[in-house]
Amino acid sequence: MPTCKILFFLLALFVLCGECDEFVMYGQVGGEVIMDCEVPQNSDIEWKLNDTLIVKINGRRGTRQKGSSHIKDKVSVNGGSLKVPRLETRDSGVYSCNSGKRTYTLHVVSVFAKPGPVLLQSSDAELHCDITGHPNTEVQWLSPFNDKKDDKKQVIHLKSVSSNDDGQWTCLIKDDLKFSLKLTVVGLQNTAVKVPEGGNITLPCSLPRSVSQHVVGGKWTADHLPTVSFPTLKKTETKGLHWSGNDSSRVIFTSGQLSINYDVTLINAQRSDEGKYVCTVEFEGGVKLTAETNLMVVAKPSGEGPPPELSVVQDILGLDSPVLAGISGGLESEAEEHNTEPSQQPKQLQHQQSGSSTQNQAGTKKKQIPSPAATREELLELQRDVLQLQKIKLQLEIEKTQKEGKSRPLNFLNKFLQLQIEGKITVTSIDE
Repeated sequence: MPTCKILFFLLALFVLCGECDEFVMYGQVGGEVIMDCEVPQNSDIEWKLNDTLIVKINGRRGTRQKGSSHIKDKVSVNGGSLKVPRLETRDSGVYSCNSGKRTYTLHVVSVFAKPGPVLLQSSDAELHCDITGHPNTEVQWLSPFNDKKDDKKQVIHLKSVSSNDDGQWTCLIKDDLKFSLKLTVVGLQNTAVKVPEGGNITLPCSLPRSVSQHVVGGKWTADHLPTVSFPTLKKTETKGLHWSGNDSSRVIFTSGQLSINYDVTLINAQRSDEGKYVCTVEFEGGVKLTAETNLMVVAKPSGEGPPPELSVVQDILGLDSPVLAGISGGLESEAEEHNTEPSQQPKQLQHQQSGSSTQNQAGTKKKQIPSPAATREELLELQRDVLQLQKIKLQLEIEKTQKEGKSRPLNFLNKFLQLQIEGKITVTSIDE
């Protein structure tokens, strides 16, 4: 007798499962799922979620009637298949087709990191693999190196993340369902920079990308320069994150709002400036990142050729521009100028001297700058005298190139004139 009861129970279970198919599905937040009713063509179809009508279709007429379910406006029906896009956790539940002849139990899985997928080095984080309606279901976490975590909970904690935690994490459900999460761990990089004596140098300090944690403060320091005032990072409601500082005699910085770049510029670098500069950035939650920049100050280059400032002008106007005909780059030391023989003079100046008689015969008068033996002060005084004439000549050249369809940027003009005043480039001749 007992044997017959057991057999009857098994047969009943088999018949029950044969008349209605039951399926369990998992979908990730933001993804989509498709459920099939498997009915003959042109049959009436009725889909429900937790016994609330989603949509009802008359197979013969093709008419559709929307129900009151919250997903009624985003689903689509193709034949007997129901497609649910842009999954949310509230989309979890039991989906039934045609009075429960086929049911799908959908679990929407939410995989995410707190405070976010981009993490600061040395900060803490939580990884979530939340299964809606089943918070106690065990899962298996795999690290970017496929190492299995001992903790089988849906939420695991990472302490002091590093580059080893950067990459794709995987949440395994029932060994065959995988849900992935990409973590990015960022930090500040140590660097070494060089600058010629007397030059300006940018001290780098930046994040490779925005992070989940907000910056709340920071600063630059250099222990070997106690008298140099560096700016500090501040965040206010009106100005956002910005540099705060008054003394910019040695350090310059942007006055605008900051995001991930915290560079500053050291001006007029000297040998005594060599050493270590430290950038510290503070984030909400108490996390601090530091970056060290080692600065080396080298001697000024003594090679021939125009200085970088003149090269910029050459790039803009062109090497064959008449404006550059009377410009030579740089000033040698006063001692070298007094010892320079005619044969050692710049070829351009020699060419101008040799061709002066021919040019005078053609009616073109040249105003010659004193020989290279002149002192630096005399040359600078002459430069100031011809400044206005040179400005006019530059403007004429600009108008000429624009008419020829070779328009170039105009902002070089003020830069060029400033370089002239500072003595970084020298005018050796100019048309009257």
